[in-house]
Amino acid sequence: MGELIAEIFVEWILVGIWMALCSIYDWIKGLIFGIPKNVVERKRIEKKWLYKKVSPKEKLKNGIAVGTIGTVMEIIDKKTAFVEFYDQNGEFIEIDNELAFKVELKNIRLKK
Repeated sequence: MGELIAEIFVEWILVGIWMALCSIYDWIKGLIFGIPKNVVERKRIEKKWLYKKVSPKEKLKNGIAVGTIGTVMEIIDKKTAFVEFYDQNGEFIEIDNELAFKVELKNIRLKK
C-alpha cells in the first residue's frame, strides 16, 4: 500500500508540479523576451542539423542508398527536413527532376 501511495505521489504530484513550473517559466520567458517556445525549439534543431553533412541510416523510399552523403538544406518541422544528396563524383543526385528530398530526421545521421 505504501509503494502505491509513493508511486502516485512521485509520478503524479511531483511531475505535475515540475511541468507546471516549466510552463510558467516558458510563459514568463515569452512575456518578457517575446520568444515563444516553438521558436527556441526550432532554432535548437536548426543549429544541430542545418547545412550539416548527413547520410541515411537505411535505404530511403526514393531509392537513396545507405552511406550516400547529403546536406540538410531546410528544416520543415521538428521531424522532417529537405536534404540534397551527392554521388561519389560530388554531383547532385536527381530523381524525378527533384534535387532536394523530404526526409525524416530519424532516418538520417550526422557525419563527422
